[in-house]
Amino acid sequence: MITEIKVNSGGRGVYDITLDIEKAVKSTGLKKGIALLYSVNPLCRLITIEYDGDLIDDLMTLIDGLKAKNPYVIASIFQPSLAIPFEEGLLLGAFQQICLLDLNESSGERKVLLEVIA
Repeated sequence: MITEIKVNSGGRGVYDITLDIEKAVKSTGLKKGIALLYSVNPLCRLITIEYDGDLIDDLMTLIDGLKAKNPYVIASIFQPSLAIPFEEGLLLGAFQQICLLDLNESSGERKVLLEVIA
């Protein structure tokens, strides 16, 4: 079964969706498996990063410094999908969160699809 995670985005930036993913995985009742995530929007990508202001600022500065000005070219550098194992919770690093990287200039609802495999 595929679950749709909706993210209310203010536009260009990074959005922590870890709690939404954890809640959706837990609702399946499965104790161990893999959470497969896919960002539907072509200008949104999925990353794992420590969701800290300084790190997010560094990432956005890095992206802003790229010579390519077309956001679709920049989006192609990042992956639209992630596979995260879980066993009694998501198996992330101590300071790691799952985030949506939104390269859209405008705000709106973004969608991430989640499929849990045991």
